[in-house]
Amino acid sequence: MKVIFYFTLDDPQKRITQALNLNQSVASAICCRLQDVCSADVQNRPFTPFRGPGAVVKCDERRRARQDSWVFGVVSTQYTPSRGYFQVVERREAGTLLPLIQKCILPGTEVHTDDWAAYRRVNTLPNVAAHRVVFRAHHFVDPRTGVHTQEAESSWSSLKLGQKRRKGLRKEDLQVYFDERMWRQWRGGGPDVIMRNFIATLQLQFPVDTPVP
Repeated sequence: MKVIFYFTLDDPQKRITQALNLNQSVASAICCRLQDVCSADVQNRPFTPFRGPGAVVKCDERRRARQDSWVFGVVSTQYTPSRGYFQVVERREAGTLLPLIQKCILPGTEVHTDDWAAYRRVNTLPNVAAHRVVFRAHHFVDPRTGVHTQEAESSWSSLKLGQKRRKGLRKEDLQVYFDERMWRQWRGGGPDVIMRNFIATLQLQFPVDTPVP
């Protein structure tokens, strides 16, 4: 329970081992299991698709150089700080990215992207009401329309910080890490409720039978 407490507060494993006087490998193993709980909850209870008419999402992709893979993000601007959907992908081609966009949004959603070629047919997706583009070769904010992908940039910065604190991640662990971050964004809540929310999630996956009187 003490490890769960520190885990839900997003404390580094080094601090957990020091605070609880645990062996580092033991603390790491427990945190991995807790991370798996978050990942399973995201898979079992999807929070997508995002809200439809009037909603705006920002799409972007980032290369994970050490893992030789890409991560694609669809970020909702409905919340502050922003929340998103993040998926590890092998390639950032239209055949991979467009189905993910369609999966993440309801009909009537406006989509903002940069000018990467894979996004050229975004406006053909059934759930897309409008597609607006910012040309990064010239500027990060379109001076004519004000379109930008700042929320996506902020999300990447936050995700990158978490990876640095873990001193890098193996390629096979990337998606579980992003699932954990998504769980924190969508279901964790603030520091005053996140442990209670995590315990509730834990109970969904490991129900305890109530003894018969």
